[in-house]
Amino acid sequence: MATIYYEPTGCNCDNKTTYDQSQINSACTQALSLASQKKTLGRDKYPHAYNDYEKFSFSHAQKPYLEFPILESGSYTDDESPGADRVVIGSISSDYSSAVFCAVLTHDGSTKNGFTECQDDTVNTSGKGTYEKKTGGRGTEPGEGRKLLDRIDI
Repeated sequence: MATIYYEPTGCNCDNKTTYDQSQINSACTQALSLASQKKTLGRDKYPHAYNDYEKFSFSHAQKPYLEFPILESGSYTDDESPGADRVVIGSISSDYSSAVFCAVLTHDGSTKNGFTECQDDTVNTSGKGTYEKKTGGRGTEPGEGRKLLDRIDI
């Protein structure tokens, strides 16, 4: 079972779509699992590198970042549209057993196929949408000594 650090209990994307922790965890762990098998899904070959053209601040995670669809209906498959929303993970361990949650992003409300951040209760408390910040810490902290990927070849 993969560990996702800083995973929020939920997020809200531009006051349109809300995801709970299980949906976020499912998308993040599916991305890790596929990457570890060097497999991709769909026309756009998810998971794939997220290049951060928007210059978001993922100060708690290191590149390379992976982008993967998150859907209200469950896990993404080859047979459907990826929709507007994505999870982004970084600081991926070399054995793909763990990663750091960076954000849920959405194309909704952005221009030229760009992304905006969805608001969550751990690391993206000022994203678009409304989601109450947790009263405790930011989430599980990454363990010391994790060996991280410096590139992803999928």
